[in-house]
Amino acid sequence: MNMTWNLEIMYKGYDDPKYISDNQKVLELIKEMNELVAKLDVNNAIYCIEKELKLEEELNKVLSELFSYSSLRASTNVNDYEALGEMGKLQMVLQETVAAGVAFTKFLKEVDLDKLAKDSELIKTYLFILKSNQETASHMLSDKEEVLASRLSLVGSRSWSDLQSQLTANLSIKVEGFEENMPLSAVRNLAYDHSESVRKAAYEAELAAYKQVEDSVAMALNNIKREVNIMMPLRGYKDALEKTLKQSRMSKATLDAMIEAIKEEAPKFREYFKLKAKALGHQNGLPFYDLFAPMGSMHKTYSIEEAKDLVLDVYGSFSKPLYELGKEAFENRWIDVLPHEGKSGGAFCAGLDNHNESRVLTNFTGSLSDVQTLAHELGHAYHGRVVLSNAPLNRDYPMPLAETASIMCQTLMAKKMIDDMTDPYEKLTVVEESLQEDSQCVIDILSRYLFETKVLEQPVSRPLSAVDMCNFMNEAQDQSYGDGLDPEFKHPYMWLCKSHYYSAGLNFYNWPYAFGLLFGKGLYKQYLKDKELFVKNYDQMLRNTGYMSVEDVALSMNIDVTKKDFWIESLKFIEEDIDLFEALLKETKAL
Repeated sequence: MNMTWNLEIMYKGYDDPKYISDNQKVLELIKEMNELVAKLDVNNAIYCIEKELKLEEELNKVLSELFSYSSLRASTNVNDYEALGEMGKLQMVLQETVAAGVAFTKFLKEVDLDKLAKDSELIKTYLFILKSNQETASHMLSDKEEVLASRLSLVGSRSWSDLQSQLTANLSIKVEGFEENMPLSAVRNLAYDHSESVRKAAYEAELAAYKQVEDSVAMALNNIKREVNIMMPLRGYKDALEKTLKQSRMSKATLDAMIEAIKEEAPKFREYFKLKAKALGHQNGLPFYDLFAPMGSMHKTYSIEEAKDLVLDVYGSFSKPLYELGKEAFENRWIDVLPHEGKSGGAFCAGLDNHNESRVLTNFTGSLSDVQTLAHELGHAYHGRVVLSNAPLNRDYPMPLAETASIMCQTLMAKKMIDDMTDPYEKLTVVEESLQEDSQCVIDILSRYLFETKVLEQPVSRPLSAVDMCNFMNEAQDQSYGDGLDPEFKHPYMWLCKSHYYSAGLNFYNWPYAFGLLFGKGLYKQYLKDKELFVKNYDQMLRNTGYMSVEDVALSMNIDVTKKDFWIESLKFIEEDIDLFEALLKETKAL
């Protein structure tokens, strides 16, 4: 299997005639948009709205191609300044759409969309998104102020975000016991190593390396969040959380129900940490460097071919379309597999809608966790393929629902492996691996939510130092992990290495992961009750994510996410694995 992805399906380079013509097409479409908004007329509303929607469809199609190409290039080489430059140029060009976008959104306040939808199939198709835009209009500044705010963000929050990305990607770290320096992504992957001494050395080297960049990155995060806090009241939002909930198409009642349930069930997860700590010989809770320590007898490193076979086997057990997508991804170079210096850390999936494909980035080192990551990210690719049957502007789904298909795929893999195993030592490995992932999405996500809340609560006038950030993170970990984490070995720099904090337009990109996990677990329970019926309805639910609220998508599967009971039930489903984990520790004499 080729270990790098193929981007030539988009362009063969920046001198590709198609790339040049697509850039020109963007300029032409923007010109048309600007000409249209100059003639907006409520007496000719249907024509104006339909014309705008068609232009948006076409512009999104071209822009997705241009941005995807450069961002994917830059993700495997953060020092690809040509790619970074091209993205910068596109962002500047898009500033020319801001005024038109503001004018059109404000125009929508003047029309009766429900009435217009009766006479226009296109308006009816996009009624949900148009009504959302109507609501957004109430939070808009004047036309000139919107343009100014957008342009200033290029040298403000977006530049601070780029700084964090470059500083962390370019860290070269020396880990005791290893001859050569490693990139941060490779060092963090050592948290899954079978040797405790390696895990601890990597943890210590990682924390020490952050000292080189902590002040600069703290300033970046501080200034991004200060920009957010300056803008929220100007736009009429109570705070960043209110805006995030609106962006997420989700009610505060749903978030409160989920967070309350997590806090209520947190002691059970802390018991898992303490059980693991005891089995590993720790007395004061689990050191952070052993959170991802492998357990059981599966001391196996998977090749990418073995990982492929596992993923496809699991996908095939669910449905033929899911299997076919996975097979296509592996065979047609959708995946950039291995870590290397200059490559972005973690993993992600990016849809290439114009080609009915996706691209997946991983930092695969062969751990069971890496196999799970492949299953997870390709789940995103499946979600992306299913929504392609929606109208073009109805393909974007909100953050909480973005993890729906990926968590489903990850759960399918974990449960199938557990069910198929008879050796208690091997089963222990898989159960504990699943609990690692689930506890991160519940307990660590809670700490991230608490941390970001604390940072955003600080006055705009107060500059926050790296020491402040570390103190806030320590407090958040105390509140979430409790006595499950060894107080001598926490991770005060988790704010520095997580890119999700570094976006002024996308705050609180943490609790959506908890939502995705627990919603996915609830869906999996339904799947077990009637697999055939569930698979029949599953794809339509995924399509619904493009043009419904979170609550309505859930109701389409007979789930009420505004009630704490649903979240408690999903958490208790995970807690069954904690009980199984304890039983397996006793069976294997690990306790």
